[in-house]
Amino acid sequence: MKIHPSARTTLMLREEIHHSKESQASLAKKYNVTRLTIKKWQKREIFADKSHRLDDLKTAPV
Repeated sequence: MKIHPSARTTLMLREEIHHSKESQASLAKKYNVTRLTIKKWQKREIFADKSHRLDDLKTAPV
């Protein structure tokens, strides 16, 4: 699996964050990311990067 070049977290690290019982603040400090990033990975069940493209493109039928 290819990870974005500027990503600060790996799949393994994301899974570790998800299962950790530490506080968001301590995890953010430990991994040098924001608390918002920690919160995001704690809520997710799939740890792969998501596409930045919209799920439903608003285009006219051809």
